[in-house]
Amino acid sequence: MSTDIYVLDCEALSRAALRERRMTARLADAHRAGIGVVTSSMTLIEAYHGQVKRSAWSWAMSRIVVEPVTREITDAAIALLAESGLHGRKYAIDAALAAIAERQRGNVVLYTSDEDDLKKLCGPRVAVRGL
Repeated sequence: MSTDIYVLDCEALSRAALRERRMTARLADAHRAGIGVVTSSMTLIEAYHGQVKRSAWSWAMSRIVVEPVTREITDAAIALLAESGLHGRKYAIDAALAAIAERQRGNVVLYTSDEDDLKKLCGPRVAVRGL
């Protein structure tokens, strides 16, 4: 199975912006192979912090499609939370990201530092991988 889309969580985005070697290589390989890279607008807010240089952030974001958290995504995220038995702000951004991942076409791999929760939120079509 070839991958068509990578979806990045907060930690994956942060590692990209900090130019962590493994994540930088993963994004470069994705770019060369024509694999799309996606995240949510809320994940951007969660990932940005003072240790990230603005120029590195801009470089990383130039390679990533940012999907908005719309009412439709919000409703889907609420449904995923209900189905998984999770709730509250701790899971809100992950649920929105999972809803976005579920809507991507093709084979989807979601990179995360929180495999357990995202495996609960994502259906079997989304491959959840640890960093």
